[in-house]
Amino acid sequence: MAWRGRIPAVVVAVLVAAGIGTPAEADPLPGFDLDPDQLAERMDTCLAYMAGEQEILMGWRNLRDGTERHWRCSSLRHMMLDDHGTGEAHDPYVDIVAFMRCADKVVSYGFPRRGDPGNTVLHYQYNGTSKSALAVVNHVTGDVVTMYTTNPGNDWAGCANGL
Repeated sequence: MAWRGRIPAVVVAVLVAAGIGTPAEADPLPGFDLDPDQLAERMDTCLAYMAGEQEILMGWRNLRDGTERHWRCSSLRHMMLDDHGTGEAHDPYVDIVAFMRCADKVVSYGFPRRGDPGNTVLHYQYNGTSKSALAVVNHVTGDVVTMYTTNPGNDWAGCANGL
């Protein structure tokens, strides 16, 4: 399944309201009209356990074939509460707007590689090929299991801006 298209297909492309870039032409998932403040509220609710783990925080629709990807509360909890053996969380709060833009790039343009059984890892390289952002996606559900950057971690702005 290719997620490459002529534009990133993120729901959260209301970045114009935040003064960032031009609006995306992608259709939002039904019932979603997210902006950074709304995403932060959903994340806060999730981490306070006032939302179920299946609550969708952010989503994408592939414009060519209509398939969808979802970033759910369970993934945020995994990213924030599990240190992944590194002692650090994959923290989108570092820069929520940049996280949204980076997540969009990874899901829309990431190159798929085989991951753990049942998962695909989408690799998006930036700053030439010296850095990358990754999203682990479940084969069956299409859900984003986790998302992170390498060299350094939580480099959402670098990923979003290609630096």
